[in-house]
Amino acid sequence: MEALLPKGSISILQAFMLLIMAIGLDNHVTIIPLLLHTANKDSWISVILVLPFCLLWTLIPYWIAKKTRQTNILKWLRTHTHPALALLLILPFLFFFLMNAFVTFKEVILWTKVSFLPETPILATALSLLALCVYSAFKGIRSIAICAGILLPFVWVLGYFVMTANIEFKRYTLLFPLFTNSFSSIAACMMYAASSFIEVFVLVLLQHHIRSKFKWYHIMILVLIISGLTIGPLTGAIATFGYKSDQIRYPAFEQWRLVRIGDYFSHVDFLSIYQWLSGAFIRISLMLYLVADLISKSNRSRQYSIAISAGILLLLAIMPIISDMLYLRIVKWYYICAFAIILFSSFWLLFTVLWIPSKKRAGA
Repeated sequence: MEALLPKGSISILQAFMLLIMAIGLDNHVTIIPLLLHTANKDSWISVILVLPFCLLWTLIPYWIAKKTRQTNILKWLRTHTHPALALLLILPFLFFFLMNAFVTFKEVILWTKVSFLPETPILATALSLLALCVYSAFKGIRSIAICAGILLPFVWVLGYFVMTANIEFKRYTLLFPLFTNSFSSIAACMMYAASSFIEVFVLVLLQHHIRSKFKWYHIMILVLIISGLTIGPLTGAIATFGYKSDQIRYPAFEQWRLVRIGDYFSHVDFLSIYQWLSGAFIRISLMLYLVADLISKSNRSRQYSIAISAGILLLLAIMPIISDMLYLRIVKWYYICAFAIILFSSFWLLFTVLWIPSKKRAGA
């Protein structure tokens, strides 16, 4: 008889809203300039080409969750295999979560400085955002999920608003002809897009916090939603700015600057601040929490882990040695590393759960 699922603290709907907010910021904002710079007008077709492979890959985290019965994956590894094997999951994902939080944190600080607070010290904006993220991470995964559930509907409405409000400026004929770039550029663009899609693997590390059992089609729907958050602003940027779209640092924000409501209302780009900060708040909070969840057992040690991680983020974000150009190179390598870490970990875990004898699994 199959064992009952552990009593988690969030529902599957809350988990999905949490991931849509966290991964959606990356897909909707951070990765768009990289995709455009890599394959220009072919970037949108690259996303579509890689999508079927990502949908097929979602069966791997589903199968892992099913075989481990959505228990804590680290405890499962320590119980059913050698404890040292858990380090193969902990160490790369510690790096992944910290780099993930740094890229998001640095991106928002730079955008804030360039866009609407040029005279405000970076330290002031960095501390303000980081303090909110640390407080939310202290409160736990349920608190972060509830915040995501409250913020997401408004973020979604604003996304559809900006998409339709500047439709007059878009020329979708600019999306064609296809395959004007080299195969290597399209392949690199596919890898960058895939690295953000397969971030849904975080579900495996969160599975013990989820009350209900998720199905294979749940993860596929999640990837489809996230892909839509990439294709929408990507095609919008190309249709609006054409071949020059790869020269724009923040294409999603520039689309907000074009919005006009009738003859008397313009400059509504301040609404994008809500979108960016909401996504950054959820994403950084989740990353800080996951770092602590990987290495801490007690509440006190969890808080210490979150505080230390936040301190590292703050130092990296305000260090003058990390220039804008160096940061852009770091972002490119981050997506390559993220793709490698998630892909390797998913196949390694799948092999592990299939290799463990069924009798030993049943004794969990």
